[in-house]
Order: sequence, then C-alpha cells, then structure tokens
Amino acid sequence: MPAGSVSPVSSVAEALDHWRAGDRVDLLRSELLDVLAAVRDPRDPRGRRYPLAALLAIAILATAAGMRGYAGFATWARTVPEDVLSQLGIRFRRPSEKTFRSALQRLDPADLDRQLGAYFTAVAAAQATQSGLLAVALDGKTLRGARRAGAAAAHLVSVFAHHARLVLGQLAVAEKSNEIPCVRKLLKLFRQVRLLVTVDAMHTQTATAKLICSTLKSHYLMIVKSNQPTLLARIQALPWAEVPVTATDDDHGHGRIERRTLQILTAARGIGFPYAKQVVRITRERLVSATGARTVEVVYAICSLPFEQARPAMIATWLRQHWGIENRVHWVRDVTFDEDRCTVRTGAGPQVLATVRNSAVNLHRLGGATNIAEACRVTAFSSDRGLTLLTNDRTTRSQAC
Repeated sequence: MPAGSVSPVSSVAEALDHWRAGDRVDLLRSELLDVLAAVRDPRDPRGRRYPLAALLAIAILATAAGMRGYAGFATWARTVPEDVLSQLGIRFRRPSEKTFRSALQRLDPADLDRQLGAYFTAVAAAQATQSGLLAVALDGKTLRGARRAGAAAAHLVSVFAHHARLVLGQLAVAEKSNEIPCVRKLLKLFRQVRLLVTVDAMHTQTATAKLICSTLKSHYLMIVKSNQPTLLARIQALPWAEVPVTATDDDHGHGRIERRTLQILTAARGIGFPYAKQVVRITRERLVSATGARTVEVVYAICSLPFEQARPAMIATWLRQHWGIENRVHWVRDVTFDEDRCTVRTGAGPQVLATVRNSAVNLHRLGGATNIAEACRVTAFSSDRGLTLLTNDRTTRSQAC
C-alpha cells in the first residue's frame, strides 16, 4: 500500500478494537427503554443499522426538546453529544431523516401505544383515589394537518389520568365510524385496572355503561344531555327544588369567575339507566370580568358509585378534572407542538407521532414540569439533552407529581 494511504478496513477494525477495549459508554439503564425494546420492529433484520428502541427514544427526547417531526429528530441526533447517542445504543453513524421516516411510518401504532400505555398506566395506578379507582377521562382529537386526499384526517381517542396528568393510551377511530365504538374498544385494554371513567354526553350509552361496570368491574361518571332525551326528561322531573346544595366549587381564570354548585340525589329505584346510583345536578354561574356578563347553565350527570364511595366533593373534583384532557393534552399538543400544522400523513406516521408527543408530555410531567413549553426549552439546552427524562426512577417520579 502506498505511503500515506488509509485502509478503510483497518480503520474500522481499529475503531471496533478501540471500543471493545473499554472506550465505550455503557448502555443506558431505563425502564422506558425496556418498554420501547418490546415494540415489534417491522424492518427486515438484514437491513437494520439502528435499534428501533434507540430511534423511538430519540424521537421522544427530540420532541421533549421542542422538535416537531422527522427532520427535527434527525437534527437532534446530528447535534447531540456522542456519549448521549452511545448510551441509547447508536454508534459510528447518526440516523438521518430518511431513517426516522422509514422506520416510524411502518410501525404498528396500536402496538407502540399499548406498550407505552401499560408503562404509564402502572405509574398512574400508584396514585389511584382512596376508593382504589384510577380516575380517567376520555375524549377525541382530530389531526387536522394529516388529512389525505379523498380521506378524512386521522381522529384519535385518548385516555387521560386525572390526578397523574398522564396520557395512558389512544386509539384511532375507524373510517366511516365515530368515537363511540372506539371508546369501548379502548376501554377493554384496561382490564387489569379498576377505573372511574368520566365521559361527555356523547358516550352516555347503555352499552358503554354495561361494559364499564359489568365487564371491567369499574365505575362511571357520565354527563346527560339531549342525545338521551328519555333519560334527561326523567332526571329533570326529579324534585330538585327540594334538594339542598351539597357542594360548591369556585374557579378563577381565563378572564372569568365560575361557581359550580352541586345537588345530588340517590337513585334508589333507578332511573332507567344501567348501574346508576347517584344523579347530579350541576349549576354553573359564570361572570366575565371584562364585560360583567353573567351566564347560568344547568347540566346533569349520573354516577355508578353509591354515596358512601363517592361524596359530593369527590364528584365535583372528577367533573372539574375531566376537562384536563382538553387543557393539559390537546391544547399542549396544538400550541406547544403545533400538531394541527404537522403534515405527516403517510402510513402510521400521524398516529405514531401523536404517541411520541404524548410520551414527551408525560415524561415532562413525571419530571415535575408544570409549563411544558418552558420544559422543552430547558431540555433543549441541557447538557445531556434530556436523557435524565428516561432514567428517573418511576416510583420517585410518581410520588413527586
């Protein structure tokens, strides 16, 4: 070989010997990485250059630092210190945008969400209420930017833990269908946990109530509106004028003052709805601070828990926390991560990226963050680029929330 020439074969061999000799960084020990390693990899084993768990971890950490898509994941991987990538199991070459795009859009999104959902459910279950129930809210959101020609945009239904403020899972609504059957299918994934399920009026359905109480051995708190006219008429006909106010809940924010008063009756003889034990009348009085305008709204709800297990103050808390799924999940994904303008629409990409965003928000919340946008900025400038989000002890984090 001529003087001064370099053998690529010998240089690779020397690099491998150098790494085996001890100049390597031990792989990160993380429960979440173990969960990601259990996700099924659709790629041909002969062409795999990067572990799928490492690519998913990068996607989550990049999102936790404010990145918003495949190009952002590649930028994060290109600029992160080598020791951080080494701890995730990536060496010698950094993954490109094409690598992330090819791998993530071919994943089974239901499998990914099932694996991550089981992990975050275990965290949230440690913070169940005194009754032993894990209070969760269900609601849907459309990925507006993922609309494809000739087809509707993906619509996802999510499960959100009230107290832990974590997304525990999501499922895509089938085309030419709606949220109602999707919610039932999603709830069936939580057979190992006793739930207190809060839903809006759309899901006040007989079949859903039977699934929750009979099949899942859990309980519900459902809003009743005009989509159940017979049930609503029966509830409105109850002697509410004779029922005292049992709980009052005040809320200040968003330029208004709101007071919610609750009146509760025990459904001793039933009201024609499966497993209903209590009937609730909620009166919402709102005062707009800027204009002085006042509004009064009356809403009804039914609960499958008896009075002894669900006191008025607890019901008021569940009703208030139900809307956390809008304020703490959907709003954050839209405003902080600009989800509605994300135009990823190929394969499983839209749903996978939504799961990645949920996971990033969950990790920030488990780390004690109350402002997700600020947490993303701090993560972007941290020395380890947020690697500690994966390594914090699960029990410690759940107790800190």
